Amino acid sequence: MSELLPPCTGACPVHTDVQGYLAAIARRDYAEAYRLIRANNPFPSVCAWICPHPCEDACRRAIVDEPLAIRDLKRFAVEAAGAPLEHAQVRDSGKRVAVVGAGPSGLTAAYDLARLGHRVVVYDRLPSPGGHFLTSLPAYRLPAEVLQRDIDEILAAGVEIRSGVDVGRDITVDQIRNTSDAVIISTGLWAGRGLKLPGFDLPAVLKALPFLKAARTSEKPAVGSLVIVIGGGDVALDAARTALRLGAGEVRVVCLETRDQMPAHAWELADAEAEGVVITAGCGPVELLLENGVITGVNVRKVLSLYDGEGKLDPVYDPGCPVTLPADTVILSVGQKQENDLLAEYFPEMQTGGLPAGAGGVFLCGEIIDGPGPAISAIASGHRAAALVGSYLEGAGAAPAEQEAPVIGPVPDQVAEKIPRSARRKMPVLPPQERIQNFSPYELGLDEAAARFEAGRCLKCGQGAAVIPEKCAACLSCLRLCPYGVPLVDEQASIAVEGCQACGVCAAVCPAGAINMVRLDNEEFLSSLGTLPAGKDVVLFACQGTCIDRPELADLDHEPALGRVRVVEIPTIGALRLEWLLKAFESGAAGVAVVACGAGSCRYAEGAVSPQGIVLRARHMLQSIGIPPERLLYCRPDTGESLAGLLKDFVLRL
Repeated sequence: MSELLPPCTGACPVHTDVQGYLAAIARRDYAEAYRLIRANNPFPSVCAWICPHPCEDACRRAIVDEPLAIRDLKRFAVEAAGAPLEHAQVRDSGKRVAVVGAGPSGLTAAYDLARLGHRVVVYDRLPSPGGHFLTSLPAYRLPAEVLQRDIDEILAAGVEIRSGVDVGRDITVDQIRNTSDAVIISTGLWAGRGLKLPGFDLPAVLKALPFLKAARTSEKPAVGSLVIVIGGGDVALDAARTALRLGAGEVRVVCLETRDQMPAHAWELADAEAEGVVITAGCGPVELLLENGVITGVNVRKVLSLYDGEGKLDPVYDPGCPVTLPADTVILSVGQKQENDLLAEYFPEMQTGGLPAGAGGVFLCGEIIDGPGPAISAIASGHRAAALVGSYLEGAGAAPAEQEAPVIGPVPDQVAEKIPRSARRKMPVLPPQERIQNFSPYELGLDEAAARFEAGRCLKCGQGAAVIPEKCAACLSCLRLCPYGVPLVDEQASIAVEGCQACGVCAAVCPAGAINMVRLDNEEFLSSLGTLPAGKDVVLFACQGTCIDRPELADLDHEPALGRVRVVEIPTIGALRLEWLLKAFESGAAGVAVVACGAGSCRYAEGAVSPQGIVLRARHMLQSIGIPPERLLYCRPDTGESLAGLLKDFVLRL
C-alpha cells in the first residue's frame, strides 16, 4: 500500500492512471479503461495515436525485458470502448470565460472550466478546432476522425467554439475581456524560424509548419525530386516523410546534432529511415545554392562542436571545403515562434516558462509560455491554466503549486532476474513501400488477444503487500514462500515496495493475517463473494494470466452445458485463500473450481506457489460439514487442453 506513484503515472504530465486502465483491458472492461484514460485527458483518442509516451520510458519492466506498449494499449482501449462517455450536468456558476486558441492547451482549459460550471467560449482563427492537431500532424499519424471524436466530447461538455474568428484582427482581447470574467490566451507558436545564411531568406525556401498544413488540404504542395529538410526534431521528420508521400524521389534530413543527440524520438527516426529518408547528422548548412533563382543544392559543413562553454548553441564547423548536397526543394524546421503581438500587448515583461496571472484577469497557457513540446505537455498546461482561472474566479488567489509526487524506484536486480520474461506485443504496421503511397494510417492496431496479453505484462508496481506491524509475529512464513525473496524479517517483517511483485502469496500463507494486499483487500474480496447472483452454479478461481491466455474463460457464461459460471480473477493461483473457497460455498455455489497455470506459463516466478494444500484443507472442512469434497475441483490444464471440457465434466458430476 505504497504512497509512491508508479513510474508510468509519475512520468505522465497529466498523471494518467496507467495501471488502472491496463488492468481494465486485461479483464475486458474496455469502458472502464476508457473512463480512466479520459479522467485526466480530454484528448484520449489523439494521445493514443501521437503521444511520445514518457510513461513507457519510465516503465520498470524495461529492466526485465521490454517496457509495456502503453500507447498502443491506449489506442486499443479507446477504439474498443465504443460509445463516448456521458457528461454529468453541472450547476451554472454564472461566470464566463473566453479562451483564445482552440489547440490542445486552450481546449483542455476550456473543458476543465466547463466541467466546473463556467460558461466557456473558445475563439479560433482556423475554420475548425484542433490547432496543431488539425494542421501540423500528417494524416498518417493522426486521422481527422480521431481528432473529431475528442472535439465532439469537449463540445458535449458544454464548451462553445467560435471558429474563423481572428482575435486581434476581427475582435480585440479587450472586447472579449469586457464580456468575460477571465480570458485565457493560448495561441501557440505558428511561425517558423529562418536561417540568417546566404539564400535561405528566399520565398522558395519552405517552412515546415506551413508545408505540413498545406499537405493536409486537398491541394497538396508541390515538391521536387530532391528534397532537403533542415532540422533534427520530430517536425523535421514529419516534413521529410510527408515529402516522400507527395512524390519526392529522394529526401534527406540535415541536422547539426549527431544521431544520438537528435531531438527527434528514436522510433520516429527509425520509421523515417525505414521509409527511405536519408539522415545526414552532425552537419550544418552554410549556403543555399541557386541558378537563375532556382534551388540547386545546399552547402554543408561538418560540425565540430555544438555548444559553447556556457551550454548555449554555438556550432563550430570544420574549416575545410563544404560538401554540396544537390536539392531542388528545401524545407526549414529549425524552431517556432509567435505569430501575433497579443503577448507583447498584455505581457510585455513575460519570460518563457512562467505562467503569469495578471493583466486584469488575462491568463496564458500552452506553447506561448512553455515553448514547443509534445501534445501531452500542452494538455497539462491547459489543466494548470484552468486551475489558476478557477481560483481567480472564486476569489481564492493563486492556486497552490502542484507538488511533484515521488515515484517507486527500479526493480532490484536480484528480483528482476527471477521475473519470467515475456515478449512485448508489437504494433502491426504496413510495409514501408506501401506506407509512402498515400497518407493513410500505417499502424494497424493491436487485436484483442495481443492487447490483453500485453496489458497482462504490467508489474502492478506499488500494488503489492504491506505488513500490519501489530499483527506480525516474525514467523518467517512470508520469507520462506516469497518467490522473489523480498521480505526482510527482524523483530517484524517488512516488504519493500520496489521488490514486491504483488503475487499475493505472502498474504495467503501468513498465519497471523498480518499482510494486506492493495490488489486483494480481504474484507472487500469476501464481501464481493457474498453477493453472488442467485442461481450461480460454479465459482471459478483463476489467476489473471490464465484468464488472459485462455480467453474461453470469459465466455463460460455462454456455454449452455456449463450452467452459469462466475470467474474470479486473482493475481496468481498461489494467492488463493481458504476463506475464499469456503465463502463461495456459503454464498450458494453448487461447485467451486480452482484453475492453475499450465506448466511454464505463469507470469510469476516458480508459479508463485501451488495452492493444492489449501484445496485439500478446504475439502476436509467441506466433508466435515456434509458437503461432498468432489464439489471442489483443482485442475492445471496442459497447453491445448480444453478448459471448457474439463469444467463441463465437473458440472455434470455435481
